[in-house]
Amino acid sequence: MRRWWILGGLLLGTTLAFGQTPDTTRSYPMYELPPIIVTAPRLAEPLLTLPWSADLLGPKEIRQGQPTLSLEEVLRTVPGLVVFNRNNPSQGDRVVVRGIGARAPFGVRGLRLLLDGIPLTMPDGTAQLNNINLAWVRRIEVIKGPSSALYGNAAGGVIDLQTRMAPPVPFQLEPFALLGSFGLQKFQGSALGTIGRTSYVFGVSRTTTQGFRDHATLDARNANLVVRSQVSPATRLTAVFNAYDSPYALNPSTLDKATADTFPEYARTFIKKKGAGKQIRQIQGGITVASRISEQQRLEVTVYGVKRSGLIAIPGHIIDLNRNAGGLRSVFSGELSGWPIRWMVGADVEIQKDRRKEFENDGLPEDLVDSLEGAAIFKNLQRGALLMDQDEEVLGLGPFAKLEWRPAPGWILHAGGRYDRYQFRAVDHLITETNPDNSGERVMSEFSPSFGVLYQITPTLSVFGNYATGFQTPTVNELGNRPDGVGGFNPDLKPEHIRSVEGGMKGMLGAYRLAFHLSVYRMTIRDMLIPYQIEGTEEVFYRNAGETRNNGLEIQVRWTPVSGFMLTLGYTAMDFEFVNYEVELPSGDRVQLAGNDVPGVPPHRIFGGLRYESPWGLYGQMQVQWVDAYYCNDFNGPAPGDDTPLENFINDAYTVVDLRLGLRRQWGPLTVEIYGGVNNLLDVRYNGSIVPNAFRNRFFEPAPGRNYFWGITLPYAFGG
Repeated sequence: MRRWWILGGLLLGTTLAFGQTPDTTRSYPMYELPPIIVTAPRLAEPLLTLPWSADLLGPKEIRQGQPTLSLEEVLRTVPGLVVFNRNNPSQGDRVVVRGIGARAPFGVRGLRLLLDGIPLTMPDGTAQLNNINLAWVRRIEVIKGPSSALYGNAAGGVIDLQTRMAPPVPFQLEPFALLGSFGLQKFQGSALGTIGRTSYVFGVSRTTTQGFRDHATLDARNANLVVRSQVSPATRLTAVFNAYDSPYALNPSTLDKATADTFPEYARTFIKKKGAGKQIRQIQGGITVASRISEQQRLEVTVYGVKRSGLIAIPGHIIDLNRNAGGLRSVFSGELSGWPIRWMVGADVEIQKDRRKEFENDGLPEDLVDSLEGAAIFKNLQRGALLMDQDEEVLGLGPFAKLEWRPAPGWILHAGGRYDRYQFRAVDHLITETNPDNSGERVMSEFSPSFGVLYQITPTLSVFGNYATGFQTPTVNELGNRPDGVGGFNPDLKPEHIRSVEGGMKGMLGAYRLAFHLSVYRMTIRDMLIPYQIEGTEEVFYRNAGETRNNGLEIQVRWTPVSGFMLTLGYTAMDFEFVNYEVELPSGDRVQLAGNDVPGVPPHRIFGGLRYESPWGLYGQMQVQWVDAYYCNDFNGPAPGDDTPLENFINDAYTVVDLRLGLRRQWGPLTVEIYGGVNNLLDVRYNGSIVPNAFRNRFFEPAPGRNYFWGITLPYAFGG
C-alpha cells in the first residue's frame, strides 16, 4: 500500500506543476470551461467544489455505439467502480464501489441507486436493475464512498441515473433495433417531444437472447414514461412511470475452475432439472415537485411507489414473493442572507411489505428436462412441501441535515449528519405442532455523520479531504435465510458499519485540454456481512466478519489532444483485507483469517479508452480493460485439511479489448444512425464474475469469447 501513496504523491506533484501559469511565450489555445453541476449530493454542486469523489457520464458515453444492455458498458470508465457482467439474466450485474457490493448474490447490494429521483434501492438495502434501459438514459452521476449521511441504509456509494430530455419539437419518433451474437434481439420504439411548457419521453422495448451459456435465455419487456412540466415560473413537476415484465430469465449458475476453463457454455444438468431462474413483473412510479419558494430557498418533495412480484427457482427452494414498497423524499434548502453559508434539511420515509412463500423444489418431470423452453419451464415446475409462509415488513425513517460554509476565498467546508431507524418485522403464518411461531421484530438504528473540506487552488483546480460514514442493515432475505430452515429473522446477524477517510485532487487544465481526478482513501468495515453456502442447496446465507479494511487509490485522466479525439485512462487499486475474522470449521475448530484478502475484489484494474468523432458523423472507440487476479473465498485457497490446488480458488487476471464504430447523419427531420461493435476482440477465455464462498468451489461465472452486435436507430422529428 505504501507504494500507492508514493504514486499518488508523485501525481499530485505533477498536477501542481501543470497547474502553474503556462508559458506565455508559446501559443496555447484557451478554453472557457463551464462548471459541471451534479445533483446526487441532494444539493446542486459544481463538481470541482464537491469534497468527495464523484463522476459524471453524459449521453455520448452512455449510448453512443453501445448495445445499452449492461451498466458494465458505461461504468467501466469510472475508477473505483467495477461492474461484473455475470452473463446470467436471472442474477443481473454485480456493481462494486470501493469493494462494497462484491458480496451480492443477485442484483445490487450496499449501494444507493436512483432513477429520475425514484429509489431503485429498497428500504432493506436491495436494488434491482430491471427498470433501467440505458437507451433512455442521458446522465449518470456517481458518488464513491459511504454516503449514509445523505441516503441512509446501504449507501456505500450512490449511482443516480436520469432519463434523457425531450427535443424542442411536438413529436419525435425513434424506432431502434439491435441484433447480436447468441440470438440477441432488442427492439424499441420511443416517442418524445415538447408541447408548451410540458415535455414527455415515452418508450417501450423488448429484449430476447439465447444467452452465451446453456440455460441462459431471457425475454424482457420494458416501458418508460417521464413527463416534465413547468407548471409555474417557480414550480416544476416531474412524473415518472416504469414497468418491467420478464416471463423468463434463466439461471445457468456457477462452475468449478476446470469446467469453466474447458466448457464455459455448460450448465449443470442438476440446475436445469430444478428449473433455475425467475419470472419477474414490476411497476413503479412517482411524482416530484420542485419549487423555488424565494430567491434563496427551494423545496423538493418526491412521492413514489413500487409493486413487484416474482417467482424464483433455485435448486433448494421455489420462492413466491410479492412486494409493495414506497416512500416520501423531501429536501428543503437555502442560503443564509448575508453569510457564505448554504444549508439543507430533509427526511426520507420508506416502507416495504413482502409476502414470502417458499416451497421445496421438486424440479421438472424427468421426461421434460432439456425439452422445455422459456416460460414453459415455470409452468411445469413441481412444488413440494411449504417451507415458509410469512409477511416481512421494513419501515425506515431518516431525517438529515447538511451545511456548507465558505469561511475564506477558496475554502469550502461541509458538515452533515443523518439519523436512521429501521424496523424489521416478520409475521409467521406457517405454524404447526412441529413448527412454532417464529414471528419477531428487529430494530436497527444509526447516526451517520460526514465532514468534508476543499480548497480551490485555482477556479479549475482543487484539493479535498473528507471523513464519511455508512451502515448497511441485513436485508429481509439475508435475515430470513437461516441455515437451520427456521422462519422469522436471524437474531445473530448484525448491520455492518463503514468509516472512511479520503484525500485527493481534481481539476480541469484548459490550456492542456485535460481533466483529472486523484483520490486515496482508507475504509474500515466492522461486522461486514459475508455470504456462504452449505451442502445440498444453492441458497446463500450470511455471517458477520469482525473487521475489514480497504486501502485504495484511484486515478483518472481525460485528455483531448486534438479536436474530435478523447483519451481516457483510469487506474484502481484496492487492498481489501480482513483485520479480524474467525471462522468455525466443520470439525469445530476455529481459524483466524486476519490478513486474508476479501474475496471478489480485484486488487488492481486498468482502463484505457480512445474515442473519435468526426464533424460529419463518423465515430468510433476502442476500450481496453485489464482486471487483476483475485481470490474467490475467505480462506484465499483451500480450507485447512483440504488438498485442492490453490488455482481452483483464484479468478485469473484478464485483458479484454472492445471496439465500436458508427455513423450518424441527418437529412432534414430524419436522422439515421448505424453502428456495430465487437466485444472481446482478442477472444480471451476468462470468467467475468464469481460467487464468493460458493459450495464445492463452484465460484466461476464464465464470460463469452469474441461476439458482435449491430444497431440502427431512425429518429424522425415532426413539426420541428
